[in-house]
Amino acid sequence: METIMTRVQKALQKEYSSKGILLESAGEGMVGGWIISKSFAGLTGMERQQKVWKLLNRCLDEKDKSRVAVLLTFTPLEKKMAFDDDFDDFRMPAKKKSSSTRRRATTAGRARNGVRNKHRMTGNSHVARKG
Repeated sequence: METIMTRVQKALQKEYSSKGILLESAGEGMVGGWIISKSFAGLTGMERQQKVWKLLNRCLDEKDKSRVAVLLTFTPLEKKMAFDDDFDDFRMPAKKKSSSTRRRATTAGRARNGVRNKHRMTGNSHVARKG
């Protein structure tokens, strides 16, 4: 039996290259993802969504359509500008910052907030706005 992800993937592949489609689970039986296609060039966001949903309306039943959470649309240039890396990098988990990096950032943030709050309390609002 096919999963919702498989059915949505097959539907999208009727119009878009499989290399430009990335689908992920959106929780509780839902699916979402990205579509990268040259065919989106020159179209508004609304026109892109209408194009995608016109395809999904032809290929999926009502139950399957109700399980599509969100499909973001990009041209190859937009994808490159927004993400800088290969589309496949979305599949890699993000690296966590080391605890010392987090600690330094948190400490610096507290220090800035302390100065900002001190100036607010003393009525030096012009100084508080700088931070």
